[in-house]
Amino acid sequence: MARPDQGRTAMHRYYFDLEADGVLARDEIGVVLTDAGAARAEAAQALDSCAGNLRHRVAGLALRVRDESGRTILHLTAAMAA
Repeated sequence: MARPDQGRTAMHRYYFDLEADGVLARDEIGVVLTDAGAARAEAAQALDSCAGNLRHRVAGLALRVRDESGRTILHLTAAMAA
């Protein structure tokens, strides 16, 4: 007899906290993704998008990715050109 979860990919919730010029926006909702690799790809894309949108308004930008346990699994930064 097959198990109900057999063949399914486990999904995990990741949280993306954004910091701009020392102001932290903590993600309380998160995004459900397949694994940490997918979270890294999502983080890189999000930071690139934010950097483009905020390029003339902030000096520095950082994105921290947390897993379901609250552990930081990735920290990305972007230096903004003046």
